[in-house]
Amino acid sequence: MNCVIYARVSSKEQEKEGFSIPAQQKLLRDYAVKQKFDITREFTDVETAKTAGRTQFGKMVEYLRTHQDAKIILVEKTDRLYRNFRDSLLLEDLNVAIHLVKENEIISKDSQSHAKFIHGIKVLVAKNYIDNLSEEVKKGMREKAEQGQWPNQAPLGYINNKITHLVEVDPENALLIRRLFELYATGAHSISTVRDAIDSAGLKTRTGKRLAKSTVEMILRNPFYYGDFVWKGRHYQGTHDPLITRELFEKVQATLHKACRSKSHRLHFAFTGLLRCAKCGCQMTAEKHKGRYIYYRCTGSRGKCGQSYIREEVLDEKLAAILHAIQIDESISKWIMQALKESHVEEKTFREAELKRLNRRHGDLQCRIDKAYEDRLDGVIDEAYWRDVSVKWRTEQDVVRGQIERLQQANQNYLEQGMEILELAQNAYSLYVRQNLSEKRRLLNCVLSNCTIDGLTLYPTYKKPFDLIVEGLKTIKKLPRLGLNQRPAD
Repeated sequence: MNCVIYARVSSKEQEKEGFSIPAQQKLLRDYAVKQKFDITREFTDVETAKTAGRTQFGKMVEYLRTHQDAKIILVEKTDRLYRNFRDSLLLEDLNVAIHLVKENEIISKDSQSHAKFIHGIKVLVAKNYIDNLSEEVKKGMREKAEQGQWPNQAPLGYINNKITHLVEVDPENALLIRRLFELYATGAHSISTVRDAIDSAGLKTRTGKRLAKSTVEMILRNPFYYGDFVWKGRHYQGTHDPLITRELFEKVQATLHKACRSKSHRLHFAFTGLLRCAKCGCQMTAEKHKGRYIYYRCTGSRGKCGQSYIREEVLDEKLAAILHAIQIDESISKWIMQALKESHVEEKTFREAELKRLNRRHGDLQCRIDKAYEDRLDGVIDEAYWRDVSVKWRTEQDVVRGQIERLQQANQNYLEQGMEILELAQNAYSLYVRQNLSEKRRLLNCVLSNCTIDGLTLYPTYKKPFDLIVEGLKTIKKLPRLGLNQRPAD
């Protein structure tokens, strides 16, 4: 029997350490020999992609689609194969048998319901692990930003010191970046001409390519170069060395503002900035033909990709269908609302009980501190012991106070917000078809985080929690319909 092997590590560091990919491959090859399987292809991924579409995983799926003789996947364990729910559904549709070698489990369409149930739980656990890891990484980056340190790759003109993990001035490009600002601040240059001047002076991207005009404008608008930076929508005062003064930066912003005002006569189209080309990843732009027909096409910034034009009217219908996909049946909506109300009561009771417990703990610690202080004054305990226990208890008090603050600041309006989301999901489609184009765009911005297009097919990426609503509705449609005498109780 033919099979394929899939191995994955979740970071470049894991691959360099050498304990994961080779170990997985050896384990799977030995298993294939023992089971008398013929390995037709091996696939390995070394990346940290939270969404579906990993390079080798996608190639494996395509291979299994086109090679009907290979219907077995060998993988070390559940969290090596799946990164999200979409992956599991994709493999389920391929009708393949998945051998989880370390877990001594085989999952296929013929597996018992109990095995499928346990496997589904493992998929959820793997997804939760990825989400938790992402949260920890984001927390670390946010803490670094709070300390005034840039938590990402340094912009052009700076370099990342791999030893100190700090951003330092790049001696090769710093003077050219400063010259870029000085030239544009004179008002005698456009983005194109200042780009040409700096390009001839030798300023290139890190890959040695010519700077794009959008990159030049991004540099000119970046406060990082005068000592501050913006991270996740918040403005921070940086600890890195500035390349320019704040006065020069403000002068450049004023010049950019004048240039933008001079371009305000350009036409604005409803869906520009919302769509990307699925073939090359470039933005979709719009053009008006014969004074009334609007067509959307790929910008072709990375070269011609073969993406076809699409009329705005056709695109409008496709986008309406995307909103129709989140429309919830009224009976299901009522059930969810009832569940939200019950959850709200339970959550409120839990919060109140937890606050009482934490306040009681904080008071107990304060009593211990006061009692120990009196014992120190009376000579019952010495200074060293008092210092140790007081630091320990005050540290615990700080932790308890932080927990109390988080509980008090927690969003208590989730019931109302949940109902508003359900109401929007129910009415989004009917609202969309009645609105003008600008209001339609606003509605799409509420629901979508991204959308790619391939010919006449749209691939939406929904914002939370609309992505969960869509997945839930797909699951409901897959459930078998029961006769009236078999229908379970509500």
